[in-house]
Amino acid sequence: MAAVALTDAERTFLSALDDLGVKYMVVGLSAAVLQGADTVTVDIDLWLENRADPRIHEAAQRAGGVWIPGHFGMAPPTLGGEALGNRFDIVTTLDGLDDFQTEYAGSLTIEVDGLRVRTLPLPRILQSKRAAGRAKDLAVLPALEAAIAAVADEEK
Repeated sequence: MAAVALTDAERTFLSALDDLGVKYMVVGLSAAVLQGADTVTVDIDLWLENRADPRIHEAAQRAGGVWIPGHFGMAPPTLGGEALGNRFDIVTTLDGLDDFQTEYAGSLTIEVDGLRVRTLPLPRILQSKRAAGRAKDLAVLPALEAAIAAVADEEK
């Protein structure tokens, strides 16, 4: 039996985002793990093109969850509910990167549990972690650098 990375509700939510035409990317360590970085994370970081998009609410409902877009600058967005759980973290800013459209144009598509998921590439994750400069971000730099080197070796 193949390993499963996503719950049924998480797959339903991401699939619904795709079906509804909502642009998003998996970013942060969750994106790095999908690309082979030797590290772990418990959440799935999502960067949404437009948090005010009402289709996000519809996608959450299809998955048995709830979407609260938050108040820009005051309250963070919340995605969860009993069926959907709380593994999705909605990223509102990424240090050291360009705007969503620019980063989306350079994103990768990776298959996860039968879904094609747009993902921030390893070098961009590395740049963002360096720019953030938090201790927890700096601690994963060696794993990200090693994963980038491994990908480069595979491409030779």
